[in-house]
Amino acid sequence: MLRTLVNNALRSVCRVQPAFSVQQTQRAFFGHLISASAPAQRQINLLPANSLTPMPTPKLLQLPATTAQCSARSVTKFSLIKGKRKSVKAVLKRFKRLDWGAWIRTHSGRQKKLFKKSAELRRRLRQHVFTNATQSWLLDKMVTSYWRRPKHYIDDPYAPYHKRDEYFATKSKTFKV
Repeated sequence: MLRTLVNNALRSVCRVQPAFSVQQTQRAFFGHLISASAPAQRQINLLPANSLTPMPTPKLLQLPATTAQCSARSVTKFSLIKGKRKSVKAVLKRFKRLDWGAWIRTHSGRQKKLFKKSAELRRRLRQHVFTNATQSWLLDKMVTSYWRRPKHYIDDPYAPYHKRDEYFATKSKTFKV
C-alpha cells in the first residue's frame, strides 16, 4: 500500500498540479491534529501512542483530478554499471537509420483491420515513411554513436534507400577511371 502511494507520488511529479498555499498544505497533512477551538494559536492535540484511530491519507499523495502528462523519452544518460549512455530499445525496434542520416519506419496500424481498408490504402500502408529533420535529430539523440554509423547487412531490404544521389550533400562520389 505504501509502495503504491510513493510510486504514484513520484509519477505525479511531472504532472501539472495546482499551487497550494502553506496553510492549505498544513491543513492537508495535519488537519486531524489541529484543534478547531483555538484557531489563532493553532494548538496541536497529540494523540496517545496506543491510539488505534485511523490516520487520514494525505491529499497531496493522491493524484489530482486533471493532469497533463509530460513526454518521456527514457534516455539513460549514465548507466549504473559502467556510467555510459544507453540506447532506447524502442527506437531500435521501430526505426531503421539510413546511411545518409534519415530514419525510416513503417506505417502504424498497417496490419490492423485490413478487411475494412481499400486496395489503394493497403498498398499505401505497405510503403515506408521517412522521418522529418526534427524527428531524425530527436532519434539520433536517443541512440548511441554505434547505431548512427552505417551498417552493412547481407541482402539488406533497405539497400535502395541508402543512396540519395539527387541532393548535393548526400551524393555518392563517382570515380573516373
